[in-house]
Amino acid sequence: MKSLVLLIVATLTYGTRSSHVVPVGVTVGLTPYSHPISSLYHSQDIIGQYAYGYATPTSTKAETKTADGVTHGGYSYIDSNGILQTVQYTADPIHGFRVAATNLPQDVPEVAYAKAKHLADFNAIAAHHANPAIVPQPIQDLPEVSQARARHLATLQAAYAGSTAPQPVQDLPEVAKARAEHLAAVAQVRARDAAIHLSPVEVTGNVVPVHTVAAVGTPISYPAAISGQYHSQDGLGQYSYGYVGPLSSKSETKTADGVTRGGYSYIDANGVLQTVHYISDPVNGFRVAATNLPVAGPSHGVVSQKIAKVVPGIYTQEVYY
Repeated sequence: MKSLVLLIVATLTYGTRSSHVVPVGVTVGLTPYSHPISSLYHSQDIIGQYAYGYATPTSTKAETKTADGVTHGGYSYIDSNGILQTVQYTADPIHGFRVAATNLPQDVPEVAYAKAKHLADFNAIAAHHANPAIVPQPIQDLPEVSQARARHLATLQAAYAGSTAPQPVQDLPEVAKARAEHLAAVAQVRARDAAIHLSPVEVTGNVVPVHTVAAVGTPISYPAAISGQYHSQDGLGQYSYGYVGPLSSKSETKTADGVTRGGYSYIDANGVLQTVHYISDPVNGFRVAATNLPVAGPSHGVVSQKIAKVVPGIYTQEVYY
C-alpha cells in the first residue's frame, strides 16, 4: 500500500516538472493540423500525357505533361511566416528544368555581377554569329610568290619581243625556172585546144542504111488466183498448211515427232497433170514419189556397175497470194 502511494506521487511530480521543460532548438508554434483537401483531379492517356492537381486551404498544385515531352507545373503554399510562396516550373528534354519562384535564394552582389556580365558577353557573341557577313577578301601573295611571278612575266615578255612573224618560203632559182616553164607550156596547150575547138572540121563518109525490126510484144501468162488456202500451227512446232488453185494445189503437215508429209500437183507446159508426194524425218531423210521424176533409158551392152550417190532434189514452187 505504501509502495503504490509513493509511485503515484512520483508520477505526478515527474509529469508536473516535464510540462515546463522546453527542448532547445525547437520553435514553438501552432499545433500541427492536417487540413482536408478541397479538390483533387487526375487524368492520363496511353501515350504518356497526364494532368493532375489538388487544392487545400493552405496549398495548391497543378502539373501537366504533353506528348512532346514538355512538363509544365506550379504550386503555392503559405510558409511558417504566413507568407504565400509561389513556384512555376517547366521541364523538357532540350532545355532541362527551369523554375521561377518567390522563395528562391537571392544572389550576393558578386554573383549577380558575374552572372550579368556572362549573359551580356554570351548575347554579344550570339548576335555576332547569328548572321555573319561574309565578304570575300583578296588573297595576298607571299614575297617569294610575288618575286617568282615577276621573273616569269619578264621572261615571257622577252620571249614575245624576240619572236618574228612567219615569212613565206622563197623558191630556189632552179625551182622558180622550172615553175615558169611549166606554166608557159600549160598556157600553150590551152591556146591550142581553144583554136581546135573553134575551127571547122571537114567530115567525109558513106551513108549505111540501117534495117529496123519492129518490136513484137511477148505474151505474159499471169498466175491464176488461189481458190482456197489454210494455215495452222501450235507452240510445239506442229503445223499444217495448203492451198488450191485452178492450175495447182499443195498441202503439208508436220507432227510433234518431227515427220513432215506433203504433196502438190500442177499442170505442166504440155497440159499434163503432174503429182508429187513426199515425206521427211530425221531418221530416213527425204523421200519422194512423183509422176515427173526422170526415167533412165534402156542400157546396151555391158555397163560397169557404179554406186551413185543420191542427192536429194530441191523442188521449188512459187506461190501467189
